[in-house]
Amino acid sequence: MSKVIAFNPIYLKENQGHGNARRVSLQNCRNELVALMDADDISLPQRFMHQLQRFAKNDALSIVGGQISEFSGDERNIIGIRKVPEKHGDICQYLKKRCPMNQVSVMFKKTDVENAGGYQDWFCEEDYYLWIRMMEAGCIFENVPEILVNVRAGENMSSRRGGWKYFRSERKLQKYMLAKGIITFSQYIYNITLRFSGEVILSNSLRSKIFKCLREDAKENDLLGIGKENEMEFLDKESSFTYPPFSVAICVYEKDNPEWFDIAMGSILDQTVKPAEIVLVVDGPIPASIQNVIDKYEIICVGGTVKSNKTKK
Repeated sequence: MSKVIAFNPIYLKENQGHGNARRVSLQNCRNELVALMDADDISLPQRFMHQLQRFAKNDALSIVGGQISEFSGDERNIIGIRKVPEKHGDICQYLKKRCPMNQVSVMFKKTDVENAGGYQDWFCEEDYYLWIRMMEAGCIFENVPEILVNVRAGENMSSRRGGWKYFRSERKLQKYMLAKGIITFSQYIYNITLRFSGEVILSNSLRSKIFKCLREDAKENDLLGIGKENEMEFLDKESSFTYPPFSVAICVYEKDNPEWFDIAMGSILDQTVKPAEIVLVVDGPIPASIQNVIDKYEIICVGGTVKSNKTKK
C-alpha cells in the first residue's frame, strides 16, 4: 500500500516574518519529531533516514542536523560545503563563535524546542537564538557527518548577511550571550569586531569571497550522498528498522521562486523514509505561480496520495 502523507497548508493573511512563521508551523505539527525545510533548498534522498537513526540510537538527543552543500545554478555545480561540528561538546563551544547548526538541515523534538521558548522573532537570527536557548535548557545536540541538504547560494546570500540592520541583530545576540555568561567580555569584543568588519565595512562582493573562504571545497567523497546511488545499500542494511512518524515544517513567501519551491517540495517526498505529514505555512500574500505549486501537492505525492487539510488564519 502506498504511504499517505497529510498535507496541511496554513495561510497567514499578512507576512509575520521567519521566526513567527516557523513558530506557527511547529505549533501545527502533530508529531514529536519535526524536520525543517526551506522553500528553495533540496533535501537529499537519505536525509530523514540518517536523522531518524540517530534519534533511535540516542533517546537523549533533542536535535540532529548535518552538513550542507552550496550550489550555484545547476544542482551539481557545488561551490562549497558548510561543515559544522558533530559532537555535543564541540557544538556548544562553536556556538560561542558562530551558529553551530545548519537550520535547513535540522530535525528536532517538538517538546524540547517548545520548552526552550520555541521560535521567536529575531531579525535573521531566529535559529541561532533558539539554539542558544536550547543549550541553556540542557538540550543535547548532534550533527551527522553526511551532507543532508543542497542549498542555493549566490550574491543574494552574502548581501542578506550584511548591513547595519544585520549587524545590530548580531550584536544584540552577542550581548544576550554575554549577559547569560555564555561568552566572556573578551569573546564578545572579538565577536562583534569580526562581525562589524565583515557585515558593515566589507562590500557585498568582498563578503561573498570571505564566505567562500569559510566553506570547504567539495570533495568527491562528500558528494556521494547527492543522488540515489547508494540507496539500496542503505535500505537493505536497515530493512528491519521501524521508523517513527515525523512531520516536515516548511514556509513559503511571496518572493520565493515557484520552480525552486516545486523542487524543494519534491525532495521532501522523494525520500527513502517519507514523513507522515507536511505542514506548510504561507507567510502572507503569494502570487498564483506559487499557489499552483501548493495546489499540485494537495493532490499528488511520490508513492501515494496527499491528504489535504487546508487551514486559514
